[in-house]
Amino acid sequence: MTDVIIVDEEGHSVIGKAPTSPQDESIGYMESLEEALEYMDIDPKREGREFGKQMETAIYTGTSMLNTVINMSGYKTGLLVTKGFEDIIVQGRGSQTFIGAQWSEITHMQYRKHRIPLVPREQARGITERIDMFGQPVIPLYEHEVEQGARELLVDEECEAIAIVFLMSYTNPQHEERAAQIVRRVMQEVGREVPLEISSEVAPTTREVSRANATVIQAYASHAAREQLFRIEEELKKIDYSHSLKTVLGYGGITNIRYPRLFESAMSGPVGGLMGAKYLSSVIGEDNIVCSDVGGTSFDAGAITAGVLPIDREPGFQDMYVNVPMLGIRSIGAGTGTYIRLDPQTNRLKLGPDSAGGTPGPTFMEAGNTTPTINDANLLLGILNEDNYLGGKVKVNKQVSYDLFKEKIADPLGMDVYVAAETCMDLLNVMMREHLVRSLMVGHDLRDYVLLGYGGGGPLHLLGYAGDDPWKAVATVPHAGAFSAWGGACMDYSYRRHKSVATMITPDLDDAMKVGYLQPVNMAWEALEEELLAELKEEGFTPDQISTTRVVYMKYLGQLDDIEVETPVQSIDSPDDVDRLIKAYEDRYTEMFTLVAKTDSDVASYQITEVCVIAKVATVKPKLRKHELADKTPDSAAFKFKRPVFNGGKWHDADIWRMEDLVPGNEIDGLAVIEASNTTLYVPPEWHVRIDEHDIYWLERKDR
Repeated sequence: MTDVIIVDEEGHSVIGKAPTSPQDESIGYMESLEEALEYMDIDPKREGREFGKQMETAIYTGTSMLNTVINMSGYKTGLLVTKGFEDIIVQGRGSQTFIGAQWSEITHMQYRKHRIPLVPREQARGITERIDMFGQPVIPLYEHEVEQGARELLVDEECEAIAIVFLMSYTNPQHEERAAQIVRRVMQEVGREVPLEISSEVAPTTREVSRANATVIQAYASHAAREQLFRIEEELKKIDYSHSLKTVLGYGGITNIRYPRLFESAMSGPVGGLMGAKYLSSVIGEDNIVCSDVGGTSFDAGAITAGVLPIDREPGFQDMYVNVPMLGIRSIGAGTGTYIRLDPQTNRLKLGPDSAGGTPGPTFMEAGNTTPTINDANLLLGILNEDNYLGGKVKVNKQVSYDLFKEKIADPLGMDVYVAAETCMDLLNVMMREHLVRSLMVGHDLRDYVLLGYGGGGPLHLLGYAGDDPWKAVATVPHAGAFSAWGGACMDYSYRRHKSVATMITPDLDDAMKVGYLQPVNMAWEALEEELLAELKEEGFTPDQISTTRVVYMKYLGQLDDIEVETPVQSIDSPDDVDRLIKAYEDRYTEMFTLVAKTDSDVASYQITEVCVIAKVATVKPKLRKHELADKTPDSAAFKFKRPVFNGGKWHDADIWRMEDLVPGNEIDGLAVIEASNTTLYVPPEWHVRIDEHDIYWLERKDR
């Protein structure tokens, strides 16, 4: 689905939904916007233009770049690469063959597969050159090979884009920059102007396969994706929206759709949820939040620890690792559209990892799917209201779900239909719970974290995957179905740049040597900040609007993983600056892990692997309003009726509530189902709901 949330300056919000239209995303965008306007009692046809004139900003995060890669419909891309590495895209890395796979698939080679390369071997040309790890040219650039390779790719292969990836270019980009000059000259000579990307500008960091993947994606997919964004902007102009359309970057900032490094927005879908949770945490005073997003196809989870958003600098994207900073979000194939099947060899239940998604959707939608899904089970168990699916706009045929579930799942297992459906629900909840506890939260104490559930299916499954684990608290929000969209309105206009460095601090160094060893950090900071300020000024922002933050990625020497540390100093010019940087690292390290893990600074060695500069311009954000608390007992208008719900192997009468009529202060005991047009909160018998002054739903066990 495409979700639109409209937020005004007082924090009021309304939500609209419409089916996503991959062929032209502006269709789904405008349809969902029109529905949201109707909830505001605004006629889109008569009053849409007046609304458009008042819009402060419009932000869109979509799947156009993702769809381009999935459908292999991007530009035919040629690659100029250091000679001997022509297979860098085709070969990739071994671990790319099981990104996102379940353990049973990882351990069996027959399940592993290399993806179809975006750049086939015949579209790659090797160039003799070499820069060493210290940035020194040790083999000069063979310019005649660059010219020949460019001509072959442009004329013989008829490539529509070119990427240049040379080894160690992040230490010294001169060979890539010179090669780009030659390629542009060849373009003029042959009369073909095509997009040209170089890795030292796209991703100047280590890990050459991931850097190559990022550069190729930028050349292959970003230009086609930008066309989708321009279509949406054109539709908005028709309702007199006078500003540019914005999009969301994978690390949690917004930017103009004309942003040159658009590939950074390729994985921005789940980002809004974490940014919304970060904003929420600043209001409710909780620094540790586990964010869990249940959609139709996936279960996405990320953890905010000590108020710090997790950054993954080498995430997996469509079976490729890419050097693109992104909020650390781990996903598995588990959602409301997850297919339910029986393994033909073992006759055991198997959930997903594939999904019916929004199209064709669950079997009850009668849109062509005949394989039962999790939402079919939710409907059969009485949790979903057949008259309220997507607010009643989608017709539901419950009998179809029953017949197909009986034929394909229950009868082959020799089980009652409803017992089988509940078993499937329990199995999905266990998968989600294991993903949180055994993967995301390894090494962390659950008692320190609030578990926040959102997404269209988040409240539906939240208490199932919260289980008996000792979370500090469990919570959701009434606008859970569009929480990620709401989070988009909580972001600043923000860019960040990363650059690899290689330096360390050891106990045997005197003060002057420590300062000297860290000068590459200063140089990288200054270069990145100059680049960012130039870009934001070009966007029309003045220096007084822009704030910058300098970051290092640091670890104890010998550890595998570094952590992000916001530096307390603008540059490292004295021994005191070094000491303050080390203290900031150790403080953050003990916050994220434990005091016991800290090493005595008198004997510790530290390694800095990467630096980053973040440049921000503050934006207008929604207000999380504080309400007066009403009575614990909800108003009688909020109660709809009782409905049989299958729970614990038996049918029980559950209280059905209308979420829109519940107010802060209300409390509800399970067994209950709280229904909204965009989500459903399921409350099992052992749970209790309390709505606080910020309209946040806190879910508590009755026996605690």
